[in-house]
Amino acid sequence: HTCPSLLLPSQLFGISCSNMTEMQWDGHPRTACFIFPEASGHINSSLALSERLAKKGWKVHYLSALVMKECIENTGAIFDDERVAAPELCEGGLGYFAAYERLKEEICPGAKAWEGRAHTENLFLLMKLPGTIEWLKSKKPSVVVYCPIWNRIGQVSARVLSIPHVGIVTIAGFGGFHTILASFLEPEGATFDDFKRLYHSSESNQAAIDSLCSEPYNLDCSLFEEGTPLYYFGLEPPFGRTLGKHTLVTTIASLRDPLCDSLEEEDKLYMENGGSQLHYIGPMLGGEGMKRAATHKSAFTEEERKVLIAQSERAHRRRSELHPKKQEDLVGLVKNAKSKGRRIVMVCLGTVVTSDRAAFGWHGTGSGESITGKELVQSVINGVIDGLSPFSDQSIQSSVKADQTDSPLLICACGQQPDALDDIILPPNSIARASVPQVDILRCMDSTDLFVHHGGQNSTMEGGSCGISMIVCPTFSDQPVNAAKLVKLKVALSIARPTTSGPLAVEAYRAEVAKSVSSIIDQQEEFAAAALELKREIARGGGEEAAEEIILQAIKDGV
Repeated sequence: HTCPSLLLPSQLFGISCSNMTEMQWDGHPRTACFIFPEASGHINSSLALSERLAKKGWKVHYLSALVMKECIENTGAIFDDERVAAPELCEGGLGYFAAYERLKEEICPGAKAWEGRAHTENLFLLMKLPGTIEWLKSKKPSVVVYCPIWNRIGQVSARVLSIPHVGIVTIAGFGGFHTILASFLEPEGATFDDFKRLYHSSESNQAAIDSLCSEPYNLDCSLFEEGTPLYYFGLEPPFGRTLGKHTLVTTIASLRDPLCDSLEEEDKLYMENGGSQLHYIGPMLGGEGMKRAATHKSAFTEEERKVLIAQSERAHRRRSELHPKKQEDLVGLVKNAKSKGRRIVMVCLGTVVTSDRAAFGWHGTGSGESITGKELVQSVINGVIDGLSPFSDQSIQSSVKADQTDSPLLICACGQQPDALDDIILPPNSIARASVPQVDILRCMDSTDLFVHHGGQNSTMEGGSCGISMIVCPTFSDQPVNAAKLVKLKVALSIARPTTSGPLAVEAYRAEVAKSVSSIIDQQEEFAAAALELKREIARGGGEEAAEEIILQAIKDGV
């Protein structure tokens, strides 16, 4: 793809870097700046750490998307809209993701996603840098905590100012990253080598790197050249040099995606090539009642609003209203069910498949031919209902009496789409909501219960940390890899996303889910024993308590 000559940031949006000064850092003690994206799976782990630091008297500032404001402030942190750091780039009220798409079309109209990354990733970084630096200078943190996958701006701006920085990696290490990247490249007919060639030959990319490595930033060119960064990570060590001296990974060492035969070899590789020590701390879950980011829609059309109204008039309205008007206590309902010896089954398939994302969302088919996201979600819920039906009390016809039955309690997180339930007939002993307090409900569950999820890193570790048997229905990215690890540990069964489309594929997938539910229940003791062993192993990772200690060490060690 041919890219036009580079337009410098000042030419595009009037950004000026002339006011940058020599920077000698002296941050406020017990002040942290968190930089995280409009992506629930990437920000949620950080919320638990923010909550812990805030309770200990830290002042925590977040730079993130407006949709994340409520869950951020719930931790005791101070929210700043990411658009304040790049007002010209985000002109018109766009968030970073939308602003990037506009920039891509401005620089490389019609380019494929991977081509756009090669041409504009570092330009986008350059355009955010002046405002992010000014934001950090106004907060004067002693440490920057960031998402290395989507917010490399955290690392780069911290390096310019010489602030200690710690990344939170929300995949299971980097051994499986080739597989993840292939899931994005292959549908567009591209290879790693294709990307590398374009990255190094792109005029716009090389000009952006030259600007990042010149006055006033003077960044090391190896940050952008070594490892060939792709989606901010390189294809070989040191992964585009995206990490600081200390990096938190939200898995445990035995569940990481390995790069080397031994952990010792791997640690040496990271330290020698990237100067970073990786700490496998397991999930960071936060306290009971902590709000987390869920799936969201940017807006509902008038037609979608009509669908929502029609859905609210269905039978069992109390049980299937996606957005209940009254405050409710789902956790209390689960505790009550457990006190009566009922099995809890929870279905949560993540925030991407229920989103508006083109390829991997509600109407997308993933990396190739498959059923849509909507068909997948509804097949899973229907399959779980089918699999539980022999164990349900068929005499219960009213949801009002459902809490008195001995039947399993089924809880479904369906996402924000207005037609989430249009092909589902929920039994009385079930509850469907757009989102549910997943971690708090999991904490009420035990090894006799069942958690059906998509295999995302957070759900994988959250279910494992609570010692619960699982069924995994992966859709893309690292999810199939996570599913395979859980199956190998004998804590889960997995159903692959279909590679064909149409009604027959939907029915076959639904039947596989139902079969897996029955298998888990029939082999409950075996799965429960393995789940409890995994729970004990994950507990040794330390979570946010360990993360706090590493943050303090990072401040001590400097940049």
